Amino acid sequence: MKKLLICCLFGNTANSLAKKMQTVANEHGYKMIISAVGLDNFASVAPAFDCFLVTPHIQYKLDELKKDIGPDRPVAVIESYPFASLDGEKVLAFAIEQMPQLKERE
Repeated sequence: MKKLLICCLFGNTANSLAKKMQTVANEHGYKMIISAVGLDNFASVAPAFDCFLVTPHIQYKLDELKKDIGPDRPVAVIESYPFASLDGEKVLAFAIEQMPQLKERE
């Protein structure tokens, strides 16, 4: 089971998106857990996750976040429109496209 973490400024919007994505992932039989966190708590929870999505409005922090993640775990910045519309289906498809290891199914 893969673990995907979404990071945004405070975690509230990312949490809403994570819930929608988790519903879609479950419907499609993907074996993953999707969670969200605010920027301040990212470094403390990142070690427990396999893949990461960063929201568009904090992409300027990407290099900083990559230091917490390390070189071996993938990270991608969510496209603006799917994030703004909280489109769980599109963002999940984007995540899987960027990080094929998330494709594991039940």
